[in-house]
Amino acid sequence: MNRLTSTLLIGLAALPFLTVHLPSQATAPKVRVGIYDNRAVAVAYTNSKYNSVSELVRDHEEAQRNGDKKRASELEEQGEKRQRQLHRQGFGRVPVDDLLAPVADKLPTLAREAGVDLITWHCNWTGPGVEVVDVTDALVRLYDPSEKALGWIASLRGRKPLDLDEIEKSHEH
Repeated sequence: MNRLTSTLLIGLAALPFLTVHLPSQATAPKVRVGIYDNRAVAVAYTNSKYNSVSELVRDHEEAQRNGDKKRASELEEQGEKRQRQLHRQGFGRVPVDDLLAPVADKLPTLAREAGVDLITWHCNWTGPGVEVVDVTDALVRLYDPSEKALGWIASLRGRKPLDLDEIEKSHEH
């Protein structure tokens, strides 16, 4: 056997061992990203025990009973501001970090049960090593929603979020 033939045979014989140890794109673990619809979270929060609107209403009524017009006015302004924000979050594409705060300690368990590595509200693009998983329903359940709230949330599916200008117009009337 000449030298070239020997080198080729040795190289071919070693090839299976080399390919077995090379990292494979097909076997690389995927990063699983949990996404959710912010509007569903807003609806679930608004109809939950975590919504502090009842405290605001109670404080406003107390200020009115006590004749504290300044405090009553401040609370009215605060309520209107909060309502505007909840409308943006419930009908538009607006972050809901403040609404997630009451259930933040439950997110690691939700992620583990859903098998996701992270949870975010929107994903514009993913590469081949990423799998997107919708965790909206599991996230909504953290607020213990009523059947009525679940119906409202279901009605959001397939509907595009409203433009923020359109939402603001509804407050001008």
